[in-house]
Amino acid sequence: MLIQEYFKSREKILNAAMDEYLESKDSYPSELHEAMRYSVFSGGKRLRPILMFAAYEMLIGRKNIGRLSRLLPAACALEFIHTASLIHDDLPSVDNSPERRGRPTCHVKFGEATAILAGDALITKAIEILTEIKQSKLALDCIKILTKAVSTRGMIGGQAVDIISAKKKVNINTLRYIHLKKTGALLQSSMELACAFHDAEENTSITLSNFAVNLGLAYQIVDDILDEVGSFEVLGKNPGEDARNQKATYPALIGLETSKKQAIKLLRDSHNLIKNMKNNDILIEFVEMIRQRLP
Repeated sequence: MLIQEYFKSREKILNAAMDEYLESKDSYPSELHEAMRYSVFSGGKRLRPILMFAAYEMLIGRKNIGRLSRLLPAACALEFIHTASLIHDDLPSVDNSPERRGRPTCHVKFGEATAILAGDALITKAIEILTEIKQSKLALDCIKILTKAVSTRGMIGGQAVDIISAKKKVNINTLRYIHLKKTGALLQSSMELACAFHDAEENTSITLSNFAVNLGLAYQIVDDILDEVGSFEVLGKNPGEDARNQKATYPALIGLETSKKQAIKLLRDSHNLIKNMKNNDILIEFVEMIRQRLP
């Protein structure tokens, strides 16, 4: 697939930029900086920043890796915030996960206190690097987009509802809210950031935002399914974690087969939203890549 080479080339420039932005692991306080680097460079898919790259390159009408340098502060900020959310999700007081991406989680390797601080530091680093965007209006727009996505109206709000819903019977609307906010908000922000850098028309921004909403919800449903029937090799952690933590999931609420049908419908809707856009090949393959994760 074309997307595999696309990911490889874009991930390379993203990783180089993140390496530049992060303090050396030997910089004082060294354990904190080492924990940040350990978590950022732990083999993540870089889905959110590369989705932003793909949307931007679609909007400008051609794939040009040289044109992506101006997006790197926002791309790194996206990945730092996503990594912070994973560090905090894995904590004993939340999901109590011992492994992430086939490696010990941050709190297992560095201790709970350092893990909390590493997550906090990555979020503040994300905001700090957005201030380096040279155009002040664009910088402010990017900060607004990301802080909204992270806030109680976004990722943190979704995580909060996820926590209070554990060990409770929830309805489908509550579960949808959790997924749309906890997973979908950052994916949606990747589209909004691409549109901000391109100064896209409102209709285009709305379409891509809706694309990301459907894609994010489908992605989380697929993750819920894989947690129930997937393997350690696929997940990078032991399956069944949601059930052990008595988390609200789509398979638990509506069953595996209905969950699969819902994910397929959302992916079809995502495809339909962008199918008539020019230069959409990478985004179309994004949709297919998630569909292929379905067991």
